[in-house]
Amino acid sequence: MESFLKLVATDLYNRTQGDLAHTAVVFPNKRAGLFFNEHLAEQSGTPIWSPAYVSISELFRSLSTWEVGDPVKLVCELYKVFLHETQSKETLDDFYFWGEMLISDFDDADKNMVDTDNLFTNLQDLKNIMDDYTFLNNEQEEAIQQFFQNFSIEHRTVLKEQFISMWDALGNIYKKFHEVLSSRGIAYEGMLYRHVIEHLDVEALPYERYVFIGFNVLNKVEQTLFKKLQEAGKAIFYWDYDEFYMSSHSFVNADEPYPHEAGEFIRRNLRDFPSPLPAELFNTLARPKEIHYIAAPTENAQARYLPAWIRENLTKQEKETAIVLCNEALLQPVLHSLPDEVKHVNITMGFPLSQTPVYSFLTSLLELHTHGYNQHSGRYTYLSVVTLLKHPYTRQLSSNSESLEKELTKHNRFYPLPGELQRDEFLTLLFTPPSGSNLSLCLRISEILQQIAGIYRNETEEDLYRESLFKAYTTVSRFRTLIEEGELTVRPETLRRLLVKVLSATNIPFHGCTSLRAIISIILGVIWT
Repeated sequence: MESFLKLVATDLYNRTQGDLAHTAVVFPNKRAGLFFNEHLAEQSGTPIWSPAYVSISELFRSLSTWEVGDPVKLVCELYKVFLHETQSKETLDDFYFWGEMLISDFDDADKNMVDTDNLFTNLQDLKNIMDDYTFLNNEQEEAIQQFFQNFSIEHRTVLKEQFISMWDALGNIYKKFHEVLSSRGIAYEGMLYRHVIEHLDVEALPYERYVFIGFNVLNKVEQTLFKKLQEAGKAIFYWDYDEFYMSSHSFVNADEPYPHEAGEFIRRNLRDFPSPLPAELFNTLARPKEIHYIAAPTENAQARYLPAWIRENLTKQEKETAIVLCNEALLQPVLHSLPDEVKHVNITMGFPLSQTPVYSFLTSLLELHTHGYNQHSGRYTYLSVVTLLKHPYTRQLSSNSESLEKELTKHNRFYPLPGELQRDEFLTLLFTPPSGSNLSLCLRISEILQQIAGIYRNETEEDLYRESLFKAYTTVSRFRTLIEEGELTVRPETLRRLLVKVLSATNIPFHGCTSLRAIISIILGVIWT
């Protein structure tokens, strides 16, 4: 059985006779391009020009002069607009997290090319109905309750009232937010996508042919792009699906065959943007398969069984064997369980930063300088101090950390003073309270990360942790820049929550890092020789 990418590579090569110099191959994400290029190279016995490989996001961004703004900065800009349009006294701390939701809603509206004037008018109409509900009978009220779920006429909370009052200003906030962002040459993703489509000149596109591979659910912006390129004769579409989802099936208690609901979008895509590949190539589910079930009491037990399974089932070409994780937290146990027979590992997911030592260290450090330190008493809490003292980074950089931890425990020092903890240079750096400002906290974290970078200076097998350290350092630097520019003015607790949220959502890609030594040199501020 040939893979979908190989089928596409074969057809595309035959269709173009290998002339792909002016072709862009577009995938939903970046990774598929690596494998597609291999299959394409197999089609020719001589060197050929490779097509350009881009993700759909990269394609839209390449067609715009705007840049996608930093998520934190976008919320800060929205907050300024919100204050101007509503004259609200709400702080950025209170606004931030639902401001993210508001940008997400704007993003969905733009990606689906919604008429926002009508949208916000309809919201205003709904507000007016909810403001005057005396005309509703019990049956009508019940119907409204079923539709809105949380809606209750009798229990109109302060939060609901504030949200309803916001509807008056939503249209103006949306328009003003667009104006502010466009004047600065930045945008959120949906705004950029919509602007590209509304100003797209198909004839001015840099490539003669665009090949779209492996898409499924399309938003309105993507549909419009596909349609314009199709009408210009510049697009080829390949869909990955199975005939099982295309045909109708008879279910229990059903008199007539019913179209499979999982195939709704792919049926629509094939109708609007036909694929050159025949349907008979996509009948994999109907073929017999060999499936074995192995019981395991825990997820870690599954990882421990993996070496035995691989030794028996590893294919000659390793890339033809796939291990699919039910839980991404199993990535580390699985990587450590791989036997020596496995020479090459291809990981299709990024490694979560939250599973690296630098993440646990930073969360402990942030906890220490927010909840773990009392400004009035000038003392730390035992738990926050000991958690940091036990961390591997602290143990490596301070020879006094272990003895200090034992001493605090032995003498029941539940609220130690900073002076008790400053036993050496690194411990002094950890346990000297910042001035109380967010800027001083970020500067302190950056300085500490510079010290930690020295651990990996002479290491050769810790590339993953080096990369994670660099990711953490650049994230903290982003926040520091926003604070210095006066954009991010929040309480230390809010800053902690934001940093932890951003760090926990960060993944380390397993590609693209060409010089980890250079990365570490950036942090250390030295030149490698």
